[in-house]
Amino acid sequence: MNARTEAASRAYTDEQFLICSLARQLRDGETIAVGNLSMIPAAAALLAQATHAPRSTVYMLGQPGWPFDGTKEFFDFMQRGGVDVFFLSGGQIDRYGGINLQAIGDYRRPKARLPGGAGSAVVAFVCKRVLLFKTDHTVKGFPERLDMTTSTFAQAEDVWRRGRLDGVFTPLGTLRPTPPDGALRLTETAPDWAPEQVQARTGFDVRAGADGIARAGPPTPAELEALRSAVFERLLPVYPVFARSALG
Repeated sequence: MNARTEAASRAYTDEQFLICSLARQLRDGETIAVGNLSMIPAAAALLAQATHAPRSTVYMLGQPGWPFDGTKEFFDFMQRGGVDVFFLSGGQIDRYGGINLQAIGDYRRPKARLPGGAGSAVVAFVCKRVLLFKTDHTVKGFPERLDMTTSTFAQAEDVWRRGRLDGVFTPLGTLRPTPPDGALRLTETAPDWAPEQVQARTGFDVRAGADGIARAGPPTPAELEALRSAVFERLLPVYPVFARSALG
């Protein structure tokens, strides 16, 4: 049975698997922040809080009762070390976790104009842990080189950085920075995917030196129940369309 056939017959969606993958990275007691138009990370943070991390603190931009005076006060809070985990994505992600949120192709005549970096360049340096994610996994989305660099996790010896890139999460699996060069390597595949299939959809080598690539477990019944109940109820005021279509 191929991955597409299995996906059609399983009890969860790609979005739900990605939400669970991200939620499993979050720890009890952490302060977790989610930016604008970030439905999947928001669901992941709420899922972690509803299951294994009840003492975590979750800030979602756009939530009722947002405790900061706009985004500047929030980024000031992050720069002081107040945020343990933040989520970023990119139109392109390279082998070192660099992201492009500006444009695909030539900047002056782009094939596609992306939404812009917002505070991602700052987040990469001041947040303690950053989780990158993409809702798809293609060669174009994971190229050998970015068309533009919005934010980077490549470490220069003379540049201060508080945090680190924890990993990149997609519906196909997990890539993590590994020694000696910090390049992304495939460490875990989604239940329906084999390492060679993930490699075929990535524009750089993610298996070099890889040893014992794991296979992730599917969302558990408890995780799916929490998504459809507690997470749905809390996400509904912020992302009503997503909550109804992806979790309801």
